[in-house]
Amino acid sequence: MKNTKLDLMERYLIILDKFVSKISESGVPQQKVIEQSYLFCSGFYIKYKQEIEKIKFSNSDVVLTFLLYSYYKFINKLDDDLIDKRRIRKICSLLINFIVDNGSQSEKVYVQEKKKYDAFQLQRDLSMKNKRKKYGL
Repeated sequence: MKNTKLDLMERYLIILDKFVSKISESGVPQQKVIEQSYLFCSGFYIKYKQEIEKIKFSNSDVVLTFLLYSYYKFINKLDDDLIDKRRIRKICSLLINFIVDNGSQSEKVYVQEKKKYDAFQLQRDLSMKNKRKKYGL
């Protein structure tokens, strides 16, 4: 195997995969695998926190992070009659897969939408400036 320097997050995924493989092979129930995997992830983050915080995210990564954060942090705070939680879980899962599987496409979409929004904001600001100038405000 070629000696390749792996990124911290690539190493994390490889180690996590091996960890899950070993613990699953030992015959423990899936819930225990999940609990132990979370413990592993927490420990990894704590150990490498300074390095992880230096990671620069691409635009699509920011969208993915926003999606995961909003789902994780707020879905259970909403009443069941406000949203269809099953549907939201499903669409979040599909969105995650889309972003992961179509990185360059999702990046292009983000950049295009950001340009449109920035142009709209600039146009609105210029319009307000012209109105203030016109009416002496």
